[in-house]
Amino acid sequence: MAEFKFTCPQCKQHIQCDSSYVGFQINCPACQQAIIVPPQPPTVVPPGERTIQIKVSLLRKAALIFAGVLLTAGIATVIFYFVGNSTRTVWKEWSPLGGSSDQWSFSGGKIHAHSTAGQTILVSETEFGDLTLSATVNTANREASFAIRMQDAGNGYLILFAPAHTPCPWNRTGFVAIIKKVSGNETTLVSYNRKMAAIGQTAKLKVIARGPSIEVQLNGTKILHANDLTFASGRIGLRIFGDPNYPCDATYSKITFH
Repeated sequence: MAEFKFTCPQCKQHIQCDSSYVGFQINCPACQQAIIVPPQPPTVVPPGERTIQIKVSLLRKAALIFAGVLLTAGIATVIFYFVGNSTRTVWKEWSPLGGSSDQWSFSGGKIHAHSTAGQTILVSETEFGDLTLSATVNTANREASFAIRMQDAGNGYLILFAPAHTPCPWNRTGFVAIIKKVSGNETTLVSYNRKMAAIGQTAKLKVIARGPSIEVQLNGTKILHANDLTFASGRIGLRIFGDPNYPCDATYSKITFH
């Protein structure tokens, strides 16, 4: 989808938005007032240039014909392509915040992360106010977490996912937590310490942030909720933390965000 800019009618903040949000109600990232995303302004074509318009109906027809041909031939890989598309987008467009690029890799439709040198976050270029981020996560030894509304490596919110039976002596039962990080100092807003999956098992982690509200779901069940106004918007990402004694290896797949 194309992106365009408009001005918040309440505080006059300039906002860049994807055209798919036209007509939807959002909270302004600056003043947090509820606003309706206006229609995308028309694109002005310079004189003498030719414009080619492709109707959505034609695209849908072409997609259906293409899918039918593949299914007739007994090929179902098109389904895998669309399922993994957001994960490919993350890998192509997001970049490390802290750590280095060699701590992140992509293979088999999954993003892999490794650290023995502290925190590393793979973050979006775009900032989000209200957001939904989800992924199938897995760790072999420590954690597979999210980061949202990050201002920089030391300021934002962390959604920590640490399964049970890790080698870390401080975590035997596993936990999920919403952490606020300010100037590098972490404060736990709320945590979930009930029975968790063990390391090596996959889980679906999802965070929904609307204004001050931050909700975390695990395998489709709401487990955490917190309200905090410190950070209204920022970049989103995938986060791990490891050290030489207790390294971290994590895998992320089926990533979706908006």
